[in-house]
Amino acid sequence: MQLWRIDLAGATGLHNRFAPFLAPPEQLHSNRCRPGRVQDHFSIGRACLRILLGNASGLDSRSLPISTGVHGKPKLSPINGDSIAFNVAHSEDTILIALTRTGSVGVDVEYFDRSTDIMEVAQYNFTASENQCLAAIADPRSRIKTFYRYWTRKEAVLKADGRGLIASLASFDISFESVHRHPVRIGQSTDDQGKLFFVSDLTLNIEAAAAIAFESPESPVRQLIFPLSHPW
Repeated sequence: MQLWRIDLAGATGLHNRFAPFLAPPEQLHSNRCRPGRVQDHFSIGRACLRILLGNASGLDSRSLPISTGVHGKPKLSPINGDSIAFNVAHSEDTILIALTRTGSVGVDVEYFDRSTDIMEVAQYNFTASENQCLAAIADPRSRIKTFYRYWTRKEAVLKADGRGLIASLASFDISFESVHRHPVRIGQSTDDQGKLFFVSDLTLNIEAAAAIAFESPESPVRQLIFPLSHPW
């Protein structure tokens, strides 16, 4: 499994350079974006995804059959019987792209926002035990970090599941401690056995939390940096 990180800090004026890698509908969407940061980030993110999928599949990046699943999760149609699952997360100046050939994958990154009333958000999105753990943290900085650890772990699991935030974040518990391949079972309903995912925290050395969730516990995660300066 590959996890690619794209650092967008200082990545301005790159729309024209990456737009040629986009499919026609994506180019149209990019042209409608507000010029500057928004347009650059969209073009870079979608182009890098297509470049990585093109390298993995051996096909031209612009012709890759990317579609959306029933709940809106982007996916790549099987190519000659070969399936490549992917997931993308974007927060401020960081994009994460995960690729795997084994099962599904979900990834999330969230920069810390100290203006958010995290206890109110947690009340409606976390389980009772998670809320108790969060409320017991006296230090505001530690509480914010713990909140975003919970949030990114949970969202990564739901993105791997394919339902995103259509399913409830409060429908399953996540460990309070730092996690590495922590098993989480999420069901379609209260009476089924559910699907098992493994979730791990990611260390990015920025003011953000990040997590990845996947199906196979035997898949090593190889973290890589996408070189925006490369002459693609």
